[in-house]
Amino acid sequence: MASAGDTVTTEVIIAGGGPVGLTLAHELGSRDVDCLVVEPRTQPDLASPRCKQINPKSMEAYRRLGIAGAIRDHARLPFGWSDSAVFCTSLTGEGLVRFDGIFALSDVQRDDLAEPAQWCAQNRLEEALRATLPQRASVSAWWGFAVTGVKQDVDGVTVTAVDGEGNERRVRGKHLVGADGSRSVVRRELGIRLSGRSHEIRNLQTIFSAPGLGEAHPHGRAVQYWVVNSEVNGLMGRLDTEDTWWAIIIGAAADPDTASVRSAVHTMIGAEHPIRITGVDPWQARMLVADRYREGRCFLAGDAAHQNPPWGGFGANTGIGDAVDLGWKLAAHLRGWAGPGLLGSYETERRPMAERAIAEAERNMRVLTGELAHPALTRSDAEGAEARSKTADLIRQTKAAEMYTVGFVLGARYDDSPLITGDDRPEPVAPPLEHRPSGKPGNRLPHLWLDRERSLYDVLGPGFTLLEVAAPGAPDWEDAAASVGVPLARYRLNRPDLRERYGAAYLLVRPDRHIAWRGDTTPPDVAVILDRARGVVPAR
Repeated sequence: MASAGDTVTTEVIIAGGGPVGLTLAHELGSRDVDCLVVEPRTQPDLASPRCKQINPKSMEAYRRLGIAGAIRDHARLPFGWSDSAVFCTSLTGEGLVRFDGIFALSDVQRDDLAEPAQWCAQNRLEEALRATLPQRASVSAWWGFAVTGVKQDVDGVTVTAVDGEGNERRVRGKHLVGADGSRSVVRRELGIRLSGRSHEIRNLQTIFSAPGLGEAHPHGRAVQYWVVNSEVNGLMGRLDTEDTWWAIIIGAAADPDTASVRSAVHTMIGAEHPIRITGVDPWQARMLVADRYREGRCFLAGDAAHQNPPWGGFGANTGIGDAVDLGWKLAAHLRGWAGPGLLGSYETERRPMAERAIAEAERNMRVLTGELAHPALTRSDAEGAEARSKTADLIRQTKAAEMYTVGFVLGARYDDSPLITGDDRPEPVAPPLEHRPSGKPGNRLPHLWLDRERSLYDVLGPGFTLLEVAAPGAPDWEDAAASVGVPLARYRLNRPDLRERYGAAYLLVRPDRHIAWRGDTTPPDVAVILDRARGVVPAR
């Protein structure tokens, strides 16, 4: 980062230092791109962390960036602490259904994952991302400064930022990314609208301290306890192995006082357990997507671009996916090897992903604990037993998809991307709630452990990688890549037995571990395939 008079200069300005902005900073920093993070908070928000689940695909991105271990270290629930969710009449009441093996949270190694998910509050994720940021020599940050103005021209973008005392700074960059949340100043300054709707039900998240509560209930370890009763509905869980808990009250009053929040939490617990409320955060589910993700040299990412209901845990993870996609594309553009359509493909690829995630979360939202409640659930007679049995069946029918999300998460693919050279070969059909890895272009590269500690993902290059599944390939790929400055690595797997798994002898893998092309021979038009993958074909 340099200075030109009173204005600092950089390559990429990132407005917002939440999970999305910080992930983008790590992506760009890992590629030696100069960037500046502008974030109004001096420290992560401890009052009410909304995101709590980092899914396997996000964790695989953090593994590639070398920081997955740091994130697990910062999480206050240890890796593998629990992979269960419990539905119950209250925390100390009757159990209804227990889902085990949810969200791919288990610490038992799986063939299809390089990194399992991690239960981690958003503030702890941000702490880890901030703590590891000094590893990126090209990344700087203005903590305590909020973006107040954006002006762009044909050569760049100038951003004005102000701190809490009114001190003003300016920075000039080649690009700006607005990762500044649902009330994005960048989105407003660019004149980009959100389309969609908000759910009519008001909800409230509260954070509270409850000494001994973890040992006071009969349901064992779980990351979520869904409370189904006729008085208060919602879900709750632990934020750490000490005494800090969160609870979401579904259908909360518009402006509740502390006493009413405490009463609602006690009803969810099912007992007058000692608690101390430390944070209250009212919210409504929103199903909104920006009409466009780009305006000239400026881009939107995360909640600035889309707002997801929390059911299924897709919101922050979708934003992390935005950062991964935009990061390698901005780096390619700034280093001169991107085609004219590469930056345009960011919206082409990521906007449908946001729409897909919102649609799935909205399906999960159709049945919440209020729809499951029955006045006889807490009765100790035959009618109560029958009500609990019927409710348990309904829970299994309606909530399993929300618990077993790995098929949805890993099945995300860029079918209609202009960067992908597709084919008509069949791909595996996955049973409901499961994932079947596929080598079809557009998909995430099927994972493979090379040995107990080393993932196939660990040996891929930071740019494109030609994966030789069954036999050595021709040198045409290096020649074509070198002629246009594209970083290309080659990895010889030499596993003919995996030819069927990957669907071809050769795969061209993108920097984000999605497949750009596959084939059984070196094609005569290697340069054309590589050009398409780097955006020479204009984005549709």
